[in-house]
Amino acid sequence: MLSTKIVTQAVSGVDQELSDRLIATLNQNLASLADLAAAYKQAHWNMVGINFSQVHELFDEFTDQVRDPIDLIAERAVTLGGVARGTVQASAKDSVLPAFPLEERDERRLLEELLDRLDTMAGKLREAMDDSAVEAVTQDIYISVLSGIEKQRWMLQAHLARSGGQS
Repeated sequence: MLSTKIVTQAVSGVDQELSDRLIATLNQNLASLADLAAAYKQAHWNMVGINFSQVHELFDEFTDQVRDPIDLIAERAVTLGGVARGTVQASAKDSVLPAFPLEERDERRLLEELLDRLDTMAGKLREAMDDSAVEAVTQDIYISVLSGIEKQRWMLQAHLARSGGQS
């Protein structure tokens, strides 16, 4: 008979207090990134505008790009001895992003809404990056995730500028 041991201890060299703090922040960012992925999908399904084909595809691509860091962040929370809180209910409860306008369809306004969320997300990721400076592996994950979010922001800004908006 095989014995199973539940992993609940923080990784070697990371005390329990730090681990608990990192896990809480990881889960908040997990919730917010899951919310961001859902916002991209909502915009993807409902967008109308002159650049529909290109932006529709871009929103789908960004949804997929956000899923990789979601997995990294969830796995880091578990590695540190915690539980990844990755359900839709957890995301709705813990996301720092504002509710996405479900009835919005206009390309320009959707780009603006998503840019606002990326700004909020980037700010939270920077805070988490700074707060995790004493734990390099977690900080490295945040640096990687932030780099992707900033690239998405840059690309959305370019589309917004092309559609006559500003940001």
